[in-house]
Amino acid sequence: MHLIKQFWNLDEKHFNRKIESQEEFYTSLKSSDDLKDFVYWPNELIPKKSVEYKIENKTFTNCSFAFTTFENIIFQNCKFINCRFNHAKIKKCRFHDCLFKYVNMFKVSIKKTYLEPNSFRNIIPNIQNFKGCVKNANVCVTFFQEILDNSKDEGQPEHTKQADYHFRKWKGLNYIQKRFEPEKNSRRITNWTFTKKFVPNMLLYFFTGYGYKIPNFLIVFLLGFSFFFYNNYNNWLKYGLKQKDLKIESFNPELPNYSSTFYYTLDSTTKLVDSQFQATTEFGMVWLTAQSLFGFFLLSALLTIIINKFVR
Repeated sequence: MHLIKQFWNLDEKHFNRKIESQEEFYTSLKSSDDLKDFVYWPNELIPKKSVEYKIENKTFTNCSFAFTTFENIIFQNCKFINCRFNHAKIKKCRFHDCLFKYVNMFKVSIKKTYLEPNSFRNIIPNIQNFKGCVKNANVCVTFFQEILDNSKDEGQPEHTKQADYHFRKWKGLNYIQKRFEPEKNSRRITNWTFTKKFVPNMLLYFFTGYGYKIPNFLIVFLLGFSFFFYNNYNNWLKYGLKQKDLKIESFNPELPNYSSTFYYTLDSTTKLVDSQFQATTEFGMVWLTAQSLFGFFLLSALLTIIINKFVR
């Protein structure tokens, strides 16, 4: 919670020292792998010597690089914790295996840069501090839009997918912000607008991870299948089930069992098998329809995930 309170603290007095030149910064890098409590004062950080092009295995904690232009630098295995990059410009840089946690990326510009969008998934950890996440959602939406545009411009399809996922996640949180924690001088959106935009976003997030997360799909399928299996087993006699063309050894319309219930549920939800069971009562048809619709929506979601996963 303390870190979120300091998130917007840009007062120079908050930092213990001021690094006034690029040379002083590189001297600090040589003396320690863990740099803390400083504000980088020059307007740019652009290598002048060959040894300055790569910065690796460094941890920056409670540091400010606000309004700094970064260019032609490779950051390898670096960590940035509770740092400020607001209004920074990042050009022709590369970030490999880096981590960003509680990082102010307000109005950061990114051009011709290689970076992994997942590295920034914890710039405001939304699990640990949901309220702080909502209050700053607009910053993250803008930032991941910048990453998304950079990934598209640089022809990085995997990074484009990652950036799109995070952009849409923060967009959903931004709807909460606009409804309950609007920015100063901004109009609060109506309940109808909030419901119309947030609910579909939330459902896509949980069910399929916006079409990118197979684990989300599997969890939803298993939960749905388990629910319908339980319901079918307990209402077996109410369905008025009849045999169709072929005789199934385990089928007994008067006595449910796990085997017949499993195949009937698999048939109703996925159509992967033909269980040869047909509901004849209105109650049975209602539940058969519900399972078929569940299977239809899941199939659509699976196709979306497959296309996003394997098609550029």
